[in-house]
Amino acid sequence: MSTTLEYYTAADLLHRTAPREGEVRLGEVLPTVDPQLWESEQPLPYKFVIVGVEEDFGVRANFGRGGAQHSFAAFLSFLCNMQDNRFFPTESVAVLGAVVATAREEDDQIAQLRKATAQNDFLVSSIVERIVRGGAIPIVIGGGHNNAYGCLRGTSSALGHPVSCLNIDAHTDLRALEGRHSGNGFRYAMEHGYLERYFMLGLQENYTPEYIWQFIEDHELVDYLSFDDYLSGEESLEEAYVRIAELLGSHFALEIDVDVIAQFPSSAQSISGFSYDQVREMVYALDVVPHYLHLCEGRIGSDQEAPIVGRGLALLVADFIKSHIFSE
Repeated sequence: MSTTLEYYTAADLLHRTAPREGEVRLGEVLPTVDPQLWESEQPLPYKFVIVGVEEDFGVRANFGRGGAQHSFAAFLSFLCNMQDNRFFPTESVAVLGAVVATAREEDDQIAQLRKATAQNDFLVSSIVERIVRGGAIPIVIGGGHNNAYGCLRGTSSALGHPVSCLNIDAHTDLRALEGRHSGNGFRYAMEHGYLERYFMLGLQENYTPEYIWQFIEDHELVDYLSFDDYLSGEESLEEAYVRIAELLGSHFALEIDVDVIAQFPSSAQSISGFSYDQVREMVYALDVVPHYLHLCEGRIGSDQEAPIVGRGLALLVADFIKSHIFSE
């Protein structure tokens, strides 16, 4: 296998926390998942289980820039230093650990990178399936968007049927079935029967190949709102939310690729896109009982980018948890 699961303990969270007298921070009180409980297949006593993915095989296998393997560590440090107060349901959230790489493949070894990505699919899928079967909502943070395939496969396997998905993203990730990478996770999930209905929000028209436009046209259960149509005023987000509900219903997976956010450090960073606050608003506005949240493609290439990525992901996760804590 190209990756393995590393369990986290309370000491691991505390190590990432800066205590302050008179305050309680999440890293001091957040539960972690006991490995024996995890292996037992018993129900999980949490509503949300957070797991990180520390790999960039899929990004580099798609000829992209590495660095996505560092985003989970940055995220966790900022999450651990948030306040434990009345606005955060600490007892309902647990940290499992991180999927970590066990090998290093060079950038020019595309075949090996795609093989490592495919191997990683099995681990991510099994983790997500275990969380869903345990009655919790997975929150998967970090790595490339290749991990959408494992999230969808694991969820579908746990539920026993294909699932629907909203992908807030500048790209479709519907590239050809040419070997696994970050650009074709949804295409493979559809091909293998794990993904049935798919909506893309924020798609950038100039970076989408013509053969993918034809693919979308040929599949009536695939739809989108491009960022270009939103920007031109052709359709509002409120109108798009109606179409999302009509296609996906109220129970679907939520994928957010941070390259949809203008200037956010990511594997395919853009100068144009939704603002960060707009994406936060989307998390609250969506009428969804979520299968899972997957936040990916945050890239850290310098010390200056680490706090932007870490804090940005942590706030989005807090938004997601707070917006869905009372959902059935």
